[in-house]
Amino acid sequence: MSANTRSVFLTAMVLGLILRAGFVLLAGNQHPTFLSGGSDAPAYILLANNLLDHKGFSYAGQPTAFRPPGYPLFVAGVMAVFGHEYLAGLRWLQFFLSLLTAAVCARVALRLFGYEAAWATFVVSLFLPTLTFSTAQVLTECLCALLTALFLLFVIHQHENADPPTAVGIGLVAGLELLIRFNAAALPVFAVLSMFRNRCKRRLILRTAAIVLLPLLIALPWFIRNQIVFRGQVLYSTHGGPNAVQGVVSPQGRTQPGDTQKLQAAMGWNLSQLETNDPKRLVLPSEVELNRHALGVIPNLWRNEGWNAVPLLLQKIADFWLSTDQLLDTKSLSWQERLIRAAGVLSYWVVLAFAVVGLLQLRKNSPDIASMLFVYAAGFTVLHFPFVMNTRLRIPLMDPLVVILAGEGLLRFVAMLRHVRWAAPIEPTHEVAA
Repeated sequence: MSANTRSVFLTAMVLGLILRAGFVLLAGNQHPTFLSGGSDAPAYILLANNLLDHKGFSYAGQPTAFRPPGYPLFVAGVMAVFGHEYLAGLRWLQFFLSLLTAAVCARVALRLFGYEAAWATFVVSLFLPTLTFSTAQVLTECLCALLTALFLLFVIHQHENADPPTAVGIGLVAGLELLIRFNAAALPVFAVLSMFRNRCKRRLILRTAAIVLLPLLIALPWFIRNQIVFRGQVLYSTHGGPNAVQGVVSPQGRTQPGDTQKLQAAMGWNLSQLETNDPKRLVLPSEVELNRHALGVIPNLWRNEGWNAVPLLLQKIADFWLSTDQLLDTKSLSWQERLIRAAGVLSYWVVLAFAVVGLLQLRKNSPDIASMLFVYAAGFTVLHFPFVMNTRLRIPLMDPLVVILAGEGLLRFVAMLRHVRWAAPIEPTHEVAA
């Protein structure tokens, strides 16, 4: 890398750090923050407070498995340490976690593309709007993005070396993430599939056991707790049914005007009635019954969609991969916030285009790894089809992969510009005689 290129990267890194830190400083200890819109933050904060108040993982004294336990426990720990300033403390902690995410993504890019691509990936990660946004939010995205980056690092290392230590790393990271986001439960499945694609079968049973059993062992206390409090009727989650109903009725899962009424009509209740300590929560039946009823109405909802299911799925894919939910369906937000989100979406599109270029280049250099990463992206996309699909659901699972590939794409774009510049014909100069 030339001294000039290194200087450019260092300058960009400093600006990216200032941007991230400024975002956290502006958010401070307030809730909600600017740009937050509607979010799940109140639910996580309420669960954390209930844990600290010795009310257990519950709403209004009723046990819940509607959200995974990992992030509320994380928030409760931050509350215990920082007291009334816990929001600022949480955001600064997530700021440093986000830098670690950028560093891990750069490490993956180093393995796949080389030294300059690692620098480019680190810079892209700092500036990507979605990863910057999640730093200051009381949401799972920031923490899970780090775990996903580590997962991808271990999976690629496992594909290249087929060694037990990275299999253990995969199992540990996947186990932690499935306690923070329910849709991360498919990570071990993908890891095992990618491992069987590898021609090296050395210690295959041992490595498979580590990838499969370690996540189950990490989640075992949560499984046991659910079996006890729900009397054997819940193992992992009560979120699947309501989320699948939203996937048809309100596919973006966002608080747009009229969405609450649609959910109320489809299920007979809405999420604001469930995630509260208000005594009115006691009017609703247990989450077991709510989930069972929601699962029961889903076939009829899709049947009523008819051929409209095709454009509905296309819309969900666009919301998931192109962030059209943040561009077109933000009527409830102020025009200033809509403008900021539109600028963020356009910036993401540029990064996504670089990522496509990076994937094509990876296909030339390492076709097996490129195929594996494509299967990862396509597989998780398909798994989300029955459920809500939006930008926030993409961030923790896909955006680390996007920035890893985009670093190489950015370098290719810069190289193309240099080639065009140096290939341009030099106009002849005509000196005028004195």
